[in-house]
Amino acid sequence: MSSCELLYWKNPVETGKVFGGALVALLVLKKVNLLTFLLRTLYTVLLTTASIEFLTNLFLGQGLVSRYQPQRCPDTVAFLKPRVDAFLTQLPPYQTKLRKLAMAQSPKCTFKAAGVLYVLHKVFSVLSLWSTLFIGTVALFTAPVIYKTFQKEIDATVAQGVEAGKYHASNLQSNVSEKASPYVKQLDQKLGPVSGFIKSKLPATRVAGSNVTAESSTAKLAAQVPLEEPAQGQTSSADFPTAPSTHLGHTVTDTTTGVEQEVSEGLKYGSSI
Repeated sequence: MSSCELLYWKNPVETGKVFGGALVALLVLKKVNLLTFLLRTLYTVLLTTASIEFLTNLFLGQGLVSRYQPQRCPDTVAFLKPRVDAFLTQLPPYQTKLRKLAMAQSPKCTFKAAGVLYVLHKVFSVLSLWSTLFIGTVALFTAPVIYKTFQKEIDATVAQGVEAGKYHASNLQSNVSEKASPYVKQLDQKLGPVSGFIKSKLPATRVAGSNVTAESSTAKLAAQVPLEEPAQGQTSSADFPTAPSTHLGHTVTDTTTGVEQEVSEGLKYGSSI
């Protein structure tokens, strides 16, 4: 029978046997001191075999225990070795998972594991080990059946609880961000260049539906601007600016009509010897 069939009570007789045996073992563990029980069992067996062997030697001339004793010991090594080897074969993958968990290769999983350990710490600080085992055994054999019977109601309640938790977490985050914003700005101003360097190393965040911040886009555009203009290989007369034209002359006004006329005079270059 598989574990699912066992926990879902597919065969009530078999599940009842396992469940009852677990409860009896827990009750024995609660009421009986295992160390004293083991010691009492051992010295009772030794006293019994020694007494039988002594009396039968005395009255019968031969000890019954030595006559009917097993000829060889149980092969404990052959029984345990395959199981120990199977356990040791499965151990390295668990060690790898534990190393990844401890070294926080996935911070989300590490946070979850820390939360579970914290809850267990609180549970064991309130309840004893036996109480925890007893409650856990009862819950193990009853919770799956209860969940299967009332699955819709339980799922709806859990969904409502998750939504309420998200709402409260969002409000708490907004309140914390609002209260911490002035202190963050003060710290940013005090750090100065260090803060700018850290911001440049951080990944881009979303701003107004974009995947790139305004600062990162500005830095990217500035990086694309060349520091120097590339040198021109060839030049022509078209590359030089056009010189302004200069007109030499004077204006003459006609006395009869009153119209002004411009009279140009050319430059005369000569040389005198």
